[in-house]
Amino acid sequence: MKSTQGNIAFILALTAALAGYSQEPQATDGEKLVLRAPKTSKWQIQVGAVHQWSRGMSVSGPAPTPSSGGRPNLSGMTGLTYPGNNALTPRDFDDGYVHPDIWTGDSGVPSDRQGMTWNWGAQNASQYDYDGGVHPTLSFHLDRGEAVGPAYNINSGGSEDDFDAYGLEVKAKRLLHTWMKDADAADEQDAGVALEMSLVVGLAWFPSITQNHRRSMGLDVYGVSETYIYLDYYGTVAGGSWPALTVPYSGIYGTIDGSAAGPLIPGAPESFIQNSTYLGSIRNTVDIESKIWRLRGEAGLEFAKPLTKRLNIYVAPQFVLEFVDMSVDRRESSTGGGASTSSSQSKHKMAVYPGILLTAGADYSISENWYAGASVGYEWLFQDPYVRVGADKVTYDLTGGEVSLYIGRRF
Repeated sequence: MKSTQGNIAFILALTAALAGYSQEPQATDGEKLVLRAPKTSKWQIQVGAVHQWSRGMSVSGPAPTPSSGGRPNLSGMTGLTYPGNNALTPRDFDDGYVHPDIWTGDSGVPSDRQGMTWNWGAQNASQYDYDGGVHPTLSFHLDRGEAVGPAYNINSGGSEDDFDAYGLEVKAKRLLHTWMKDADAADEQDAGVALEMSLVVGLAWFPSITQNHRRSMGLDVYGVSETYIYLDYYGTVAGGSWPALTVPYSGIYGTIDGSAAGPLIPGAPESFIQNSTYLGSIRNTVDIESKIWRLRGEAGLEFAKPLTKRLNIYVAPQFVLEFVDMSVDRRESSTGGGASTSSSQSKHKMAVYPGILLTAGADYSISENWYAGASVGYEWLFQDPYVRVGADKVTYDLTGGEVSLYIGRRF
């Protein structure tokens, strides 16, 4: 979530700056360092805007599981279910039926009828392809019902792990001690100042931010059927003088020598195949909407070093307390099969989380009392705020960098 190299570089830079400030200021030849009472301007108040980055929200929970509605898995429906060609039981199809001819193996059966069986029915004209009598065929179908394919991920998450936050910050500073380079300059305010130490307290407010997360799993639904194709032998010129079959057709059982037996087809199909037709999908989806706002209190020390009469640089380690207000709405829905169901849950949580804020910046004096400045910082919280709602845990990563611009006044 965070840029490791950037964090390390930033921490090292601030650590080096802090280490330099923590050393006792060194006097040049002939100078004497003294600790003197705070100067006349003891108080400072500043107001500014804060921009934070590298914050984020993550959601952990079980993967949504769409209900198959009792449908078998498509991969488990391999193989054809049509009975063997020597079976004496009826071969029933959803759009017609074929009965085996128990006499087709008799030696007395005309040779052109051996291996044939009666077609007792065909319901739809689309089942018959006369093909000009060259190769007329009849197709029969067997419905195997619905099956589902393997589960797949439709949308893996939707929350951002690096969003920006903007806030308003107010700080108050109280000058505690000033280290001087030369005691003889004590009567001239700010003359020969080596280092200043101030107490800093502040309050930062970050308005509400909305984050959304979605994850969904789906199953494709297929209609599975078997198709068997037979040759209409007596519809061919070679097979006899039978005309094209009129469909729908219902044969009448008769004698071998009588025409009432109806069209004959071979006892075994020419081809057969298992078909799967896509019917749609069923899904289970989890939507999470999160709203979070924060109020941060800060307290620590600031070590400032004047570079010129107008420009100061400083570093400030601070202890912070983040008051975090979190509201999470979770909705789970299932769709498919012409029906949909949904359920929702909500959770509101407020808590305080401690941490550390390290900032470094520069102040520029606009006039005797007014100044403007900018700072960069990095905040660490000892624990990530989180909310549990339903089967999910929503976690907020509030550790990250920030930059601020401000204006202030000395009193």
